[in-house]
Amino acid sequence: MFISKPEILLALRSTESGWLGVLAAVLDEANQDPRFDSRQREILAQMLQQDSMASEIGVAARKCATRFEYELDHACRNTLAEHMHTELTQTDTQGRKLTLVG
Repeated sequence: MFISKPEILLALRSTESGWLGVLAAVLDEANQDPRFDSRQREILAQMLQQDSMASEIGVAARKCATRFEYELDHACRNTLAEHMHTELTQTDTQGRKLTLVG
């Protein structure tokens, strides 16, 4: 069955589409990452075709997601720290100006 882009957009507007929105957002993020390769896409397609998922896969997936979330958080914190360091360094090299207000 083919579902058009306007139909998908309408489905995402539904108040009952929480999981659909989450999964679409995650898939969009994954598609932007070159590490999400063709093999992983094949595994995803197979999982989506199944009526249910083995509980062991769910447990392993949650562990993997937790590790991945930690890695993303760590990377974001490092990026923020580098940005703050760069910003502070630039401020120090530009010198500070005092303005007298009377």
